[in-house]
Order: sequence, then structure tokens, then C-alpha cells
Amino acid sequence: MNSTLIAIILFLTFSSAHAASEGSVSKVLFVGDSHSYGNFGKVLDKYLRTRASDVLSISSCGSSPSTWTTDKGNFKTTNCGYWRRSAIDKEIRVKSHQMNSFSQEFDTLKPDVTVISLGTNILASEGDIQREKKHIEKMIQYARKGGSQCVWIGPPDLARDPYKKNLPKGIAEIKAVVEKNDCIYIDSARLIKYPQGSSDGIHYGPQDATKWGEAVQKALDSQWSQIEAASQRERRKASAGKSLEGTSTTSSKGAK
Repeated sequence: MNSTLIAIILFLTFSSAHAASEGSVSKVLFVGDSHSYGNFGKVLDKYLRTRASDVLSISSCGSSPSTWTTDKGNFKTTNCGYWRRSAIDKEIRVKSHQMNSFSQEFDTLKPDVTVISLGTNILASEGDIQREKKHIEKMIQYARKGGSQCVWIGPPDLARDPYKKNLPKGIAEIKAVVEKNDCIYIDSARLIKYPQGSSDGIHYGPQDATKWGEAVQKALDSQWSQIEAASQRERRKASAGKSLEGTSTTSSKGAK
């Protein structure tokens, strides 16, 4: 075998390995509300750990997108349930806890993929839905600027008003913002129906929450190649943006 052929083989091997590494997902951030505190969150957390080596899952009861984007003290403490599980299996599950903002958690982990499961709590009124739209967009844009592909899991079917009444409007508004910002939307309401006479009309019991989680897992699994490819594109865009910022800064300094 001549040296030229050996060089070609080594180049192709290195290129393939580099491409595979660049395209793979190694870090995932998963945030949610009280739904994610129970079996729904457990199912997704377990699945995401089969897809990435570094997964951080956080759920905060009663939270909405604005809860995660505010920099003020209010909205930062939950008194009805907080769950956090890191890559090293360190787990916190308490009733009351002071939570970090989305940007703080994101900047610490720097995830390749960001999975957000929020939306039920904004269905209390049409006014809440409209007010939360800018916070949904803020979370998605922050993730994309950081080179992370976003996946948004919408609220499930509900049985208690005004949440049930506002669900179609809420789904339409959330989906419009999510898709406008090139985030992948998973419509939970199409995947699970609320069992009549069960629980409080909002939350799912352990068995039904597991079914919902498994349905979302299948949806994620069927789109994972697309999610990986989109993640790779977002990382390239973010890297290119940083390079341009560096060039611009250097040029500005030179012009003084």
C-alpha cells in the first residue's frame, strides 16, 4: 500500500470521526413544571440519558416561561415541589426550593439540546397566554444564541376549566412562537387524553403520567436524527457568530 493511499485512508477516517463527534449530542438541559416533577419527567429524564452523557433535568412546580426568565427575586422560589437531577446522578427532590434562572442553568451546562416542557400554567387566562409569549421566545432565542437546538413539549389534554377551555388557544399561540423561532414542537395534547374522573383535572396520576412520558419519548425518538442535525447547525451558527464578534472587536480596537 503506497503512502498516498494510506494518507487518504487516514484523512477519511479522521474526517468521519470528527463529523460523528460534531453531530452527536453530549449535553441536554431539560426544564419543566409540576408535570415534570412526577413520572412524566422521570420517563423523559431516563430516555435523555440514553441519548446524551451529560443531562441536567429540573422541574419547578407552578412555573411558567416568565418564572425561568425573570432576574428578580419573585417567582424564583417554589413551595409545591422542586426536582433536580444532574449528570452524576445527584438528585434533589424537595417541596420548597430557591431556583436559578434559565440563563444561569444554560450558561453553566452549555447544552447541545434544550428540552422545555412548559405551558400548562399559562392557561389560567387568555391574558396570561399573551403575556407569556415573549418569555417563550426569550427562552428559545437564548438557547439558539448559545448554540443549542430547542425542543418544546406543549401542555397535555386537561379536564378542568379555565385550563381546558383555554387549551386550544394556548397550544396555537405556543406552537406559533415555537415554530417561528425554529424550535421543534411536540403536541402533547395529541398524544394523551386526560382520564375522566382522575386526579385534579390538571395533573396526571402515576400510570397516566408514565403513558404520556412514553408517548413523548416515542415522538422524540422518531425525530432524534433531525434534532441532532439541527443541533449541529445551531452550534455552527453560534461559533460563526462568535468569530464575527471577535473580528468586529479587533477591527474596532485597531481603528481607534
